[in-house]
Amino acid sequence: MSVSRLFSIVYLLLDRRQMSAVQLAQRFEVSVRTIYRDVDALSAAGVPIYASPGRNGGIALLDGFLLDRAALSREEQAALLTALRNLPGNEGPAQTALTKLAGLFGRREPDWLQVDLTPWSVPPGADGRFDTLKAAILQRRQAAFSYLSASGQETRRRVLPVRLVFKGRAWYLQGWCLDRDAYRTFRLSRILALEVSQDRFSRELPPPPPVEDWEGAAGPCVPLSLRFSPRMAFRVYDEFAPGAITREAGGSLLVRTSVPAGGWLCGYLLSFGPEVEVLSPECVRETLRALALRTAEKSENLDANCQGFSGTMEPSQIEEAFSMETHFCQSCGMPITDPQLRGTEADGQASPHYCKFCYDHGAFTGEMTMEQMIDFCVPILVREHPGLTEEQARAQMRGFFPTLLRWRKD
Repeated sequence: MSVSRLFSIVYLLLDRRQMSAVQLAQRFEVSVRTIYRDVDALSAAGVPIYASPGRNGGIALLDGFLLDRAALSREEQAALLTALRNLPGNEGPAQTALTKLAGLFGRREPDWLQVDLTPWSVPPGADGRFDTLKAAILQRRQAAFSYLSASGQETRRRVLPVRLVFKGRAWYLQGWCLDRDAYRTFRLSRILALEVSQDRFSRELPPPPPVEDWEGAAGPCVPLSLRFSPRMAFRVYDEFAPGAITREAGGSLLVRTSVPAGGWLCGYLLSFGPEVEVLSPECVRETLRALALRTAEKSENLDANCQGFSGTMEPSQIEEAFSMETHFCQSCGMPITDPQLRGTEADGQASPHYCKFCYDHGAFTGEMTMEQMIDFCVPILVREHPGLTEEQARAQMRGFFPTLLRWRKD
């Protein structure tokens, strides 16, 4: 049941005095049965609304009713106005409802809260999946899309969309999956090639509580014990429940949690680099070790430019790395593991400090500040490490880049 629709019905009846259930159903693109349920809900809330039968009958409010006399306290009015102001996509119907309700209540709440669910890396309006699925739900239209599951499989799905849910730090779609003949919950960021049918469905679909689609996982949840270095505190507190975290005497963080088994897990743990140690179970520890070795083997003949940069190093690690004859570009931080990646000095000799993408014939290929270089590298780092946010990547680079020769202040 939509609170916004309930108040919109009241506003329409205040304006038009009487409307038929069919007219209201067409206006809000719902069934007549849904309208009668809304009337019952408004009546139960103390709104003097009634339905009269017959050819000239309809749904109306008692004469003299004012919305601000409904069973809404000033605190409830304030909560409603604040919620409407911060609905996703509130530039449309929600903004209209906000303006009308503020006028009817005779009050305007201070703009003390702002909810912006758009990721830092995505300009507003650039991702239309939310609005497309919202329209599909309200119009009761079937959706089809490719979906990347937690197990890494891509499948084509046909779904009767029911509800959009924001949980944790992400948007999800709940719907009846026609291919699985069951409810499924899909993370919006994993929905690709979204298409919405013009055909409507009439099936009533009251959704259960959302459960993330771990389809393809190897089994039930497994207990996991991890130890993180103090440098990873920002991510640990971002991604794990406070009750699962214990600070140890040396500053390390011990995490005990349960997660669904599956191939996604080791990929996620690898995003922490050497800052995490798997204490148990042993099978996860060994799998992670094998994956790390395979990753290292693939990096031995690295032939990538700055856009393939995905490493993060702390200042103390930089000194150790140079003492071990492992070199990084002193402009963008890219590992230089192949002589072919080195830039050139004015005399054509290989540069001992910079990669060929930052430095050529004795000059930098582009004039920029350290912050501009960080701005360039942040999206790349976030893309290579799905568990890393832009803020976290930027914080790491601001600690790392001042140690590089180009940006060092002696």
